[in-house]
Amino acid sequence: MNKQQAEQLLKDSRDKIDILDKQILDLIVERTSLAQDIITSKKALGMDLFDAQREEAIHKKLKSMLDEINIDENLVLEIFDLLATISKNEQKKYL
Repeated sequence: MNKQQAEQLLKDSRDKIDILDKQILDLIVERTSLAQDIITSKKALGMDLFDAQREEAIHKKLKSMLDEINIDENLVLEIFDLLATISKNEQKKYL
């Protein structure tokens, strides 16, 4: 690979990452927007904000999916824990 090809590949890869970052952000916004529905349902069902069983089920499902992917499991679980925190913080607004 010559310098020009390497520069083009780098640019193309970064452009794709920029697109993916936007899609990820859009999905986080969409996921977070469900907080009001979730807290309304939890209130009606007499559930607490924190649902340990749900978070455990999410971790179990993720670990199963990660068995087939070569990505650091702990880092992915941290990302999803952050997403859960964002969701809980958003749900608190509707308490």
